[in-house]
Amino acid sequence: MQIQENIILAPYTTFKIGGPAEYFALVKTLEELQDALLWAKEKEKDIFVFGGGSNLLIGDNGIKGLVIKLDLQRLEFDENKVIVGAGVNLAYLLNQALENNLTGLEFAAGVPGTVGGAIRGNAGTYGVAMGDVVTAIRYLDKNNELKTMAKNEADFAYRHSIFKVNNYLIVEAELLLERGDVAASKALVQERLLYRKNNHPNQPSAGCIFKNIDFREADIEALKSKGIEVGKFLEHKKIPAGYLIEKADLKGKTIGQAQVSPQHANYIINLGEAKAEDVVILTSLIKQQIRDKFGLQLEEEVQFVV
Repeated sequence: MQIQENIILAPYTTFKIGGPAEYFALVKTLEELQDALLWAKEKEKDIFVFGGGSNLLIGDNGIKGLVIKLDLQRLEFDENKVIVGAGVNLAYLLNQALENNLTGLEFAAGVPGTVGGAIRGNAGTYGVAMGDVVTAIRYLDKNNELKTMAKNEADFAYRHSIFKVNNYLIVEAELLLERGDVAASKALVQERLLYRKNNHPNQPSAGCIFKNIDFREADIEALKSKGIEVGKFLEHKKIPAGYLIEKADLKGKTIGQAQVSPQHANYIINLGEAKAEDVVILTSLIKQQIRDKFGLQLEEEVQFVV
């Protein structure tokens, strides 16, 4: 493991935005990760850890302290059980699972990022998420000790897990998949990838910028009075953030080089030279407009480190 100084972080993120890390380490093993954490403790440096760099906005001034990029690539199959490192790319995991005749990860088709980040944010699509396939998570606690957490201890919820509120570092996870119809799963994956290609932007972004909004039966009439077509969303009781942003006529809205995607309103895209400040201002404007027009409060899905 090598500790580097003043490494620009933008190339390591899907947004292609972000200033320098004061110190930077790419770690490929548990031992390297523990060494990096010990180095930061001895130097009294703050720590920031990330994986694939999706769902992340890093500030223009960068990050002080030690930034650790996890590249833990363990991947082992044992019948229906999978042991997977936090740094494994979701797309690679999905493909390898199908090659091993395992199904259950179709929801990950087209979802950017790594396993560690996907568990932390309980990433998912079509009503299925990482918390549905994870059985255990191995992590480093605040004392740099390796521990194992069962699924029912992880507090999985919509785009949430215990790892968002505790300073635990995910090292690897155990998944339980199924011996299903692999041909049907492969066809479904291709269908969803094609849909994303045709309906999601291909410019740099962090993924969906906002969480969808929950609503209750008691809210329906009030939502209807504000022009929201609630009937479309009754099945899942969630109003898509992109629907609200588009209804507020914000598609294509641009601040600096950051733009609300004309293709999918819940994406902010980098037109080439966007600054984190552009994204922050545009995000604030969207939230203010949705509050004013619909009385609803959007919450960021993307982690802002600014």
